[in-house]
This record gives sequence, structure tokens and C-alpha cells, in this order.
Amino acid sequence: PPPPPPPPPPPPRANPPPPPVRGLPSPAPGVNAAAVESLRRFGGPAPARKPAGGLFGLFGGAAAPAAKGPVQVDTSLPRHLEAQGAEVHQLGARVRELFAGGQFGDALGVAERRLDLCRRTYGSEHAMYATCLNDVATFEQVFARYDRAEALFEEASKIQKKLLGQGHPHTIATLQNLAALYTAKGDAPKAEAMQLLVQALQLSSSGGGDGP
Repeated sequence: PPPPPPPPPPPPRANPPPPPVRGLPSPAPGVNAAAVESLRRFGGPAPARKPAGGLFGLFGGAAAPAAKGPVQVDTSLPRHLEAQGAEVHQLGARVRELFAGGQFGDALGVAERRLDLCRRTYGSEHAMYATCLNDVATFEQVFARYDRAEALFEEASKIQKKLLGQGHPHTIATLQNLAALYTAKGDAPKAEAMQLLVQALQLSSSGGGDGP
């Protein structure tokens, strides 16, 4: 009798998945990579510390301090609200921690909680509330919800202009946030115009010109 046919060859093995890339996690589906990169470049959400001279906005580290000293932000509270104030700052630290770990959805949830608590603690006409608006807008930008991000940044800017003045570092920082938002949207003319305004305000606040 003829010999039996040889056994069929084994199926080809699939290529193993590539090893994970070390470092900061990649943006998840639905996250705007350009916005994330912009936020990383500018330093992430606002610091949650209690500074004597007030809280900088989201990108506050890049703003030039005023020559004669900026208006001080009073974060003191009545005794019965001090615990809530401490929680506002703790939630801010958590927002930064989640941002650094790439957990943008969780960070947005905490930032929203912080914004609501800040409104009930400081009121909606306080510079601390503007800082919390900045953080929520940051993550709306990350998820490419640009209309809400822009509205929140603009609300923060109005509060800061009213309370602190147009040349205050906090106010300038929020305008820088808007410039970064326009860049993430791909709106180069608006981004350039906002950067020019920021530069003029920085020059004016440092004593180098009259400014707008």
C-alpha cells in the first residue's frame, strides 16, 4: 500500500506584540495627542500649593512677574470653611498626579469635583475659582472639546482681569492657555495673535512698555 501522506505543516505563528514604550503613557483613544503634548510642554495643571502671593494659573510658570509686585490673592477662609479649603488643595494635588500618569479621564473627574467644591468654598468671583476653571478647561482641551475649554478659559480670564488686572501673571497665564488651545485646534492666526498679546502684556508688566 502507498505510504500515508505527511502531516500538514503547523500554522504560522503570529508575531509577538511589541514591548511597551517606557516613559509617559501614550494618549488613549479619544484623547487629542497635540493637546496633551502642549500641556506636557507647558507643565501640566496648576500647582495646588498655598502660596503667599497667590496661585498661578495653569501655565503660570511662564509668565513674567510684575515689576512692582502683582496683586496678592487672598486664600484665607473663615474657620468653618477651612476644611473645605484644604480639600480644594488636596484635590489639586490629585489632579496633577493623575495627569502625570496619563489618566486624563480620571483627572477631569477630580478637576470637576474640585471646581464645584471651590465654587461652594470661595465663590465664583475668586481667583482660586479661576484656577480651578483653568484645570477643567485643560482636560476638556485634551479630549478635544474645544468649545467648552475655550469658554472656561475665557471665564477664568474675565475673573482674573476684574480682580487682578490685565497685566497680572495669573491673567497672562490664562491667555497663554488660550494660545495653546488655539494651537491644538490648528487655528494658527488666533494662536499667533494671542501670543503677541501675551508678549505685550509681559513687556508692560515688567516695566518695558505701556502695553495695551
